[in-house]
Amino acid sequence: MKQISRISTSEISRYTVKNVVRNNSDMLTATSKAIELETMKKRMMRGEVVRFAYMKLNGEVRIAVGTLQEQAVKANTVGRGVPKRFFGMFAYIDLEKMDWRGFKEERFIGTIEN
Repeated sequence: MKQISRISTSEISRYTVKNVVRNNSDMLTATSKAIELETMKKRMMRGEVVRFAYMKLNGEVRIAVGTLQEQAVKANTVGRGVPKRFFGMFAYIDLEKMDWRGFKEERFIGTIEN
């Protein structure tokens, strides 16, 4: 695996606090999920295709395949960028639907490695 560039401690802190407050999880679990989410974001921005899971609002677990590769983002962007409905969420390009999808960061379960 390629070395991940520096991970933002402010982003990790923000994810951690959200997880602890909203999910009543312990600090260690929340911090590890925050680091995994930030690492996944960096991998996606480098052009990697990542498979991951998150909990949908209806309680279903969604297995997604997504990226934030520059060409895919440009091809799916009209106007100024990510649709408004995804503000405050982790937005990504779903490679199965070829459309924007998003989830609340505290609903992130983890990445799935093959």
